[in-house]
Amino acid sequence: MKKSIFFISKPLELLGAIEAREQFKLSDCILVIKSDKYDDATINFLIEKSGGWNSIIRTKKKSSYGFSWLKLVKELKKEDYQYLFVRAFPIASYFVNNLNYEKCYLLDDGAATIEIARNSKFDGYLTKRFSLFKGKNKKGGKYTLVEKIYKAYGISIENEVNNINFFSYYNLEDLEPDNVVKNEFKWLKIIKKDSKEQEEDSVYLLGTNVVNANLLSFKDYFMTLNKICDFYKGKKIIYIPHPREKEGDLKKIELELSFVIKKNKLNVELDFILNNEVPKHIAGTITSALITLKMIFNQATVDFFNLDDEKVDKERQKVIKEIYKYQDKYIDYHKLNY
Repeated sequence: MKKSIFFISKPLELLGAIEAREQFKLSDCILVIKSDKYDDATINFLIEKSGGWNSIIRTKKKSSYGFSWLKLVKELKKEDYQYLFVRAFPIASYFVNNLNYEKCYLLDDGAATIEIARNSKFDGYLTKRFSLFKGKNKKGGKYTLVEKIYKAYGISIENEVNNINFFSYYNLEDLEPDNVVKNEFKWLKIIKKDSKEQEEDSVYLLGTNVVNANLLSFKDYFMTLNKICDFYKGKKIIYIPHPREKEGDLKKIELELSFVIKKNKLNVELDFILNNEVPKHIAGTITSALITLKMIFNQATVDFFNLDDEKVDKERQKVIKEIYKYQDKYIDYHKLNY
Protein backbone atom coordinates (compact mmCIF):
# COMPACT_ATOMS: atom_id res chain seq x y z
CA MET A 1 0.00 0.00 0.00
CA LYS A 2 1.33 3.44 -0.95
CA LYS A 3 1.76 6.19 1.61
CA SER A 4 -0.46 9.27 1.77
CA ILE A 5 0.79 12.76 2.51
CA PHE A 6 -0.92 15.66 4.31
CA PHE A 7 0.28 19.27 4.18
CA ILE A 8 -1.29 21.64 6.73
CA SER A 9 -0.70 25.05 8.28
CA LYS A 10 -3.74 25.63 10.56
CA PRO A 11 -5.53 23.64 13.28
CA LEU A 12 -8.71 23.44 11.16
CA GLU A 13 -6.71 21.82 8.36
CA LEU A 14 -5.11 19.34 10.76
CA LEU A 15 -8.54 18.48 12.12
CA GLY A 16 -9.63 17.82 8.53
CA ALA A 17 -6.50 15.72 7.96
CA ILE A 18 -7.25 13.57 11.02
CA GLU A 19 -10.85 13.08 9.90
CA ALA A 20 -9.73 12.20 6.35
CA ARG A 21 -7.23 9.68 7.67
CA GLU A 22 -10.00 8.04 9.71
CA GLN A 23 -12.64 8.03 6.95
CA PHE A 24 -10.25 6.83 4.23
CA LYS A 25 -8.82 4.23 6.65
CA LEU A 26 -5.23 5.25 5.88
CA SER A 27 -2.48 3.66 7.96
CA ASP A 28 0.78 4.94 6.42
CA CYS A 29 0.71 8.74 6.55
CA ILE A 30 3.20 11.60 6.40
CA LEU A 31 2.24 14.92 7.99
CA VAL A 32 4.03 18.07 6.79
CA ILE A 33 3.44 21.24 8.85
CA LYS A 34 4.14 24.91 8.19
CA SER A 35 2.45 26.73 11.05
CA ASP A 36 2.38 30.09 12.77
CA LYS A 37 3.70 30.19 16.32
CA TYR A 38 0.31 31.03 17.86
CA ASP A 39 -1.23 27.85 16.32
CA ASP A 40 1.44 25.47 17.63
CA ALA A 41 -0.27 24.61 20.94
CA THR A 42 -3.47 23.46 19.22
CA ILE A 43 -1.58 21.64 16.46
CA ASN A 44 0.64 19.85 18.99
CA PHE A 45 -2.41 18.86 21.03
CA LEU A 46 -4.18 17.42 17.97
CA ILE A 47 -1.09 15.47 16.95
CA GLU A 48 -0.77 13.94 20.41
CA LYS A 49 -4.50 13.27 20.75
CA SER A 50 -4.87 11.64 17.33
CA GLY A 51 -1.56 9.74 17.22
CA GLY A 52 -0.73 7.35 14.41
CA TRP A 53 1.34 9.61 12.14
CA ASN A 54 4.18 7.60 10.63
CA SER A 55 6.29 10.68 9.98
CA ILE A 56 5.92 14.34 11.00
CA ILE A 57 7.93 17.00 9.17
CA ARG A 58 7.97 20.61 10.41
CA THR A 59 9.16 23.21 7.91
CA LYS A 60 10.67 26.60 8.71
CA LYS A 61 8.01 29.02 9.92
CA LYS A 62 9.02 32.14 8.00
CA SER A 63 10.57 30.74 4.85
CA SER A 64 8.48 29.90 1.77
CA TYR A 65 11.43 29.56 -0.61
CA GLY A 66 14.97 28.25 -0.42
CA PHE A 67 17.13 25.16 -0.10
CA SER A 68 15.19 23.68 2.83
CA TRP A 69 12.10 23.42 0.61
CA LEU A 70 14.13 22.17 -2.33
CA LYS A 71 15.67 19.45 -0.16
CA LEU A 72 12.27 18.44 1.26
CA VAL A 73 10.58 18.16 -2.15
CA LYS A 74 13.50 16.22 -3.65
CA GLU A 75 13.28 13.74 -0.76
CA LEU A 76 9.49 13.36 -1.01
CA LYS A 77 9.69 12.88 -4.79
CA LYS A 78 11.49 9.57 -4.27
CA GLU A 79 8.15 7.85 -3.54
CA ASP A 80 4.72 7.60 -5.14
CA TYR A 81 1.67 8.42 -2.99
CA GLN A 82 -1.91 7.21 -2.89
CA TYR A 83 -3.44 10.50 -1.72
CA LEU A 84 -2.29 14.08 -1.29
CA PHE A 85 -4.28 16.34 1.05
CA VAL A 86 -3.55 20.09 1.05
CA ARG A 87 -5.10 23.52 1.40
CA ALA A 88 -5.41 25.67 -1.75
CA PHE A 89 -2.65 28.17 -1.05
CA PRO A 90 0.52 29.00 -3.02
CA ILE A 91 3.05 27.08 -0.96
CA ALA A 92 1.09 23.87 -1.60
CA SER A 93 2.57 24.21 -5.11
CA TYR A 94 5.59 22.25 -3.90
CA PHE A 95 3.41 19.18 -3.38
CA VAL A 96 0.65 19.55 -5.99
CA ASN A 97 3.03 20.35 -8.86
CA ASN A 98 5.95 18.07 -7.99
CA LEU A 99 4.85 14.87 -6.25
CA ASN A 100 3.47 11.72 -7.85
CA TYR A 101 0.06 10.86 -6.37
CA GLU A 102 -3.14 9.15 -7.48
CA LYS A 103 -5.60 11.73 -6.17
CA CYS A 104 -5.44 15.15 -4.52
CA TYR A 105 -8.01 16.44 -2.02
CA LEU A 106 -8.42 19.96 -0.67
CA LEU A 107 -8.92 20.26 3.07
CA ASP A 108 -11.37 22.88 4.34
CA ASP A 109 -10.07 26.44 4.51
CA GLY A 110 -13.00 27.91 6.40
CA ALA A 111 -15.52 29.82 4.32
CA ALA A 112 -12.92 30.19 1.54
CA THR A 113 -13.75 26.58 0.59
CA ILE A 114 -17.07 27.78 -0.84
CA GLU A 115 -15.37 30.35 -3.08
CA ILE A 116 -12.71 27.86 -4.24
CA ALA A 117 -15.33 25.24 -5.10
CA ARG A 118 -17.43 27.75 -7.04
CA ASN A 119 -14.46 29.05 -9.06
CA SER A 120 -12.65 25.74 -9.55
CA LYS A 121 -14.38 25.13 -12.90
CA PHE A 122 -13.01 28.32 -14.47
CA ASP A 123 -9.99 27.91 -16.75
CA GLY A 124 -6.75 28.80 -15.02
CA TYR A 125 -8.24 29.33 -11.55
CA LEU A 126 -6.74 26.25 -9.89
CA THR A 127 -3.45 26.74 -11.71
CA LYS A 128 -3.11 30.18 -10.10
CA ARG A 129 -4.23 28.92 -6.67
CA PHE A 130 -1.44 26.35 -6.78
CA SER A 131 1.24 28.61 -8.23
CA LEU A 132 4.15 29.33 -5.88
CA PHE A 133 4.08 32.98 -7.01
CA LYS A 134 0.25 33.12 -6.90
CA GLY A 135 0.01 33.01 -10.69
CA LYS A 136 1.63 36.43 -10.97
CA ASN A 137 4.58 37.43 -13.10
CA LYS A 138 6.63 38.52 -10.11
CA LYS A 139 9.77 40.47 -10.87
CA GLY A 140 12.96 41.00 -8.94
CA GLY A 141 16.24 39.26 -8.21
CA LYS A 142 14.80 36.98 -5.53
CA TYR A 143 12.09 35.50 -7.75
CA THR A 144 14.39 35.13 -10.76
CA LEU A 145 16.98 33.34 -8.63
CA VAL A 146 14.41 31.04 -7.01
CA GLU A 147 12.94 30.11 -10.38
CA LYS A 148 16.36 29.39 -11.92
CA ILE A 149 17.59 27.25 -9.03
CA TYR A 150 14.34 25.31 -8.76
CA LYS A 151 14.30 24.68 -12.50
CA ALA A 152 17.89 23.38 -12.37
CA TYR A 153 16.82 20.86 -9.72
CA GLY A 154 13.62 19.87 -11.53
CA ILE A 155 11.23 21.63 -9.14
CA SER A 156 8.14 23.20 -10.76
CA ILE A 157 6.68 26.41 -9.34
CA GLU A 158 3.57 26.25 -11.53
CA ASN A 159 1.86 23.56 -13.62
CA GLU A 160 -1.57 23.39 -15.18
CA VAL A 161 -4.16 22.18 -12.65
CA ASN A 162 -7.61 21.56 -14.12
CA ASN A 163 -9.33 19.36 -11.57
CA ILE A 164 -9.31 18.88 -7.82
CA ASN A 165 -11.27 16.92 -5.21
CA PHE A 166 -12.65 18.16 -1.90
CA PHE A 167 -12.79 16.62 1.56
CA SER A 168 -15.23 19.00 3.19
CA TYR A 169 -17.96 19.44 5.78
CA TYR A 170 -19.66 21.92 3.41
CA ASN A 171 -22.33 20.89 0.92
CA LEU A 172 -20.58 21.90 -2.30
CA GLU A 173 -23.50 21.82 -4.70
CA ASP A 174 -21.56 23.35 -7.62
CA LEU A 175 -19.36 20.25 -7.87
CA GLU A 176 -19.93 16.76 -9.20
CA PRO A 177 -20.60 14.24 -6.39
CA ASP A 178 -17.53 12.21 -7.40
CA ASN A 179 -15.30 15.19 -6.58
CA VAL A 180 -16.47 15.58 -2.97
CA VAL A 181 -16.08 13.36 0.09
CA LYS A 182 -18.14 14.61 3.03
CA ASN A 183 -16.29 15.18 6.29
CA GLU A 184 -18.52 13.43 8.83
CA PHE A 185 -16.46 14.40 11.91
CA LYS A 186 -16.22 10.77 12.97
CA TRP A 187 -13.06 11.30 15.02
CA LEU A 188 -14.39 14.37 16.84
CA LYS A 189 -17.60 12.54 17.70
CA ILE A 190 -15.57 9.62 19.10
CA ILE A 191 -13.72 11.87 21.57
CA LYS A 192 -16.94 13.58 22.73
CA LYS A 193 -17.96 12.57 26.25
CA ASP A 194 -21.12 12.89 28.34
CA SER A 195 -21.34 16.62 28.83
CA LYS A 196 -22.95 19.39 30.83
CA GLU A 197 -25.45 21.58 29.02
CA GLN A 198 -25.26 25.34 28.60
CA GLU A 199 -27.25 27.69 30.85
CA GLU A 200 -30.72 28.37 29.41
CA ASP A 201 -30.43 32.19 29.44
CA SER A 202 -27.03 32.43 27.75
CA VAL A 203 -25.73 32.69 24.19
CA TYR A 204 -22.24 31.87 22.93
CA LEU A 205 -21.30 34.62 20.46
CA LEU A 206 -18.36 33.73 18.22
CA GLY A 207 -15.97 36.50 17.25
CA THR A 208 -14.44 36.80 13.81
CA ASN A 209 -11.29 38.15 12.17
CA VAL A 210 -12.93 40.91 10.10
CA VAL A 211 -11.07 43.78 11.79
CA ASN A 212 -7.56 42.33 11.67
CA ALA A 213 -8.19 41.18 8.07
CA ASN A 214 -9.24 44.75 7.11
CA LEU A 215 -12.73 43.76 6.00
CA LEU A 216 -14.32 46.16 8.48
CA SER A 217 -13.21 48.80 10.97
CA PHE A 218 -13.49 48.01 14.67
CA LYS A 219 -15.96 50.89 15.03
CA ASP A 220 -18.30 49.25 12.50
CA TYR A 221 -17.79 45.75 13.93
CA PHE A 222 -18.58 47.10 17.40
CA MET A 223 -21.83 48.52 16.00
CA THR A 224 -22.77 45.03 14.79
CA LEU A 225 -22.01 43.54 18.21
CA ASN A 226 -24.10 46.25 19.84
CA LYS A 227 -27.08 45.38 17.64
CA ILE A 228 -26.64 41.67 18.43
CA CYS A 229 -26.57 42.60 22.13
CA ASP A 230 -29.93 44.37 21.70
CA PHE A 231 -31.33 41.33 19.87
CA TYR A 232 -30.51 39.09 22.85
CA LYS A 233 -31.58 41.60 25.48
CA GLY A 234 -31.90 39.92 28.87
CA LYS A 235 -29.58 37.05 27.98
CA LYS A 236 -26.02 36.52 29.16
CA ILE A 237 -23.70 36.81 26.14
CA ILE A 238 -20.48 34.82 26.32
CA TYR A 239 -18.14 36.21 23.67
CA ILE A 240 -15.56 33.78 22.27
CA PRO A 241 -13.02 35.95 20.42
CA HIS A 242 -11.05 35.05 17.34
CA PRO A 243 -7.36 34.56 18.29
CA ARG A 244 -6.36 37.63 16.26
CA GLU A 245 -8.71 40.09 17.98
CA LYS A 246 -6.83 42.79 19.89
CA GLU A 247 -6.82 42.99 23.69
CA GLY A 248 -7.86 46.65 23.65
CA ASP A 249 -10.86 45.84 21.46
CA LEU A 250 -11.88 42.96 23.72
CA LYS A 251 -11.69 45.19 26.78
CA LYS A 252 -14.04 47.71 25.13
CA ILE A 253 -16.46 44.89 24.20
CA GLU A 254 -16.37 43.58 27.76
CA LEU A 255 -16.84 46.95 29.49
CA GLU A 256 -19.32 48.67 27.17
CA LEU A 257 -21.45 45.71 26.08
CA SER A 258 -21.14 43.67 29.30
CA PHE A 259 -20.11 40.56 27.38
CA VAL A 260 -18.35 37.77 29.26
CA ILE A 261 -15.08 37.15 27.38
CA LYS A 262 -14.14 33.48 27.15
CA LYS A 263 -10.92 32.77 25.24
CA ASN A 264 -10.25 29.40 23.67
CA LYS A 265 -7.32 27.35 24.84
CA LEU A 266 -7.29 25.41 21.56
CA ASN A 267 -10.08 26.14 19.08
CA VAL A 268 -13.79 26.58 19.70
CA GLU A 269 -14.86 23.09 18.60
CA LEU A 270 -12.20 21.33 20.67
CA ASP A 271 -12.73 23.55 23.70
CA PHE A 272 -16.43 22.65 23.89
CA ILE A 273 -15.70 18.94 23.49
CA LEU A 274 -12.76 18.73 25.89
CA ASN A 275 -14.52 20.85 28.52
CA ASN A 276 -17.49 18.46 28.25
CA GLU A 277 -19.82 21.33 27.32
CA VAL A 278 -22.87 21.05 25.08
CA PRO A 279 -23.70 24.47 23.62
CA LYS A 280 -27.44 24.98 23.15
CA HIS A 281 -27.41 28.46 21.62
CA ILE A 282 -24.60 29.79 19.39
CA ALA A 283 -24.44 32.97 17.33
CA GLY A 284 -22.01 34.87 15.12
CA THR A 285 -21.57 36.73 11.85
CA ILE A 286 -19.24 35.08 9.32
CA THR A 287 -17.21 32.19 10.68
CA SER A 288 -16.90 28.58 9.55
CA ALA A 289 -17.20 27.51 13.20
CA LEU A 290 -20.95 28.21 13.03
CA ILE A 291 -21.28 25.41 10.47
CA THR A 292 -18.91 22.97 12.18
CA LEU A 293 -20.56 23.45 15.57
CA LYS A 294 -24.01 22.87 14.05
CA MET A 295 -22.75 19.60 12.57
CA ILE A 296 -21.14 18.45 15.83
CA PHE A 297 -23.93 19.68 18.15
CA ASN A 298 -26.89 19.27 15.83
CA GLN A 299 -29.49 20.00 18.54
CA ALA A 300 -28.07 23.49 19.12
CA THR A 301 -29.76 26.65 17.88
CA VAL A 302 -27.27 28.49 15.66
CA ASP A 303 -27.97 32.08 14.58
CA PHE A 304 -26.02 34.40 12.33
CA PHE A 305 -26.22 38.13 11.67
CA ASN A 306 -25.12 40.30 8.77
CA LEU A 307 -22.41 42.93 9.02
CA ASP A 308 -22.99 46.48 7.76
CA ASP A 309 -22.40 45.54 4.13
CA GLU A 310 -21.93 49.15 3.02
CA LYS A 311 -18.95 49.43 5.36
CA VAL A 312 -17.31 46.16 4.29
CA ASP A 313 -14.22 46.49 2.07
CA LYS A 314 -15.68 46.86 -1.44
CA GLU A 315 -13.43 44.23 -3.04
CA ARG A 316 -14.76 41.61 -0.63
CA GLN A 317 -18.44 42.49 -0.47
CA LYS A 318 -19.34 39.85 -3.06
CA VAL A 319 -17.55 37.10 -1.11
CA ILE A 320 -19.27 38.15 2.13
CA LYS A 321 -22.68 37.95 0.45
CA GLU A 322 -21.86 34.46 -0.84
CA ILE A 323 -21.05 33.42 2.73
CA TYR A 324 -24.41 34.78 3.93
CA LYS A 325 -26.14 32.87 1.14
CA TYR A 326 -24.45 29.63 2.10
CA GLN A 327 -24.92 30.00 5.87
CA ASP A 328 -28.60 30.81 5.36
CA LYS A 329 -29.16 27.27 4.03
CA TYR A 330 -28.09 25.59 7.26
CA ILE A 331 -28.38 28.01 10.18
CA ASP A 332 -30.83 30.75 11.21
CA TYR A 333 -30.35 34.19 9.64
CA HIS A 334 -31.41 37.34 11.50
CA LYS A 335 -31.05 40.45 9.35
CA LEU A 336 -29.79 43.58 11.10
CA ASN A 337 -30.75 47.03 9.83
CA TYR A 338 -28.10 49.74 9.83
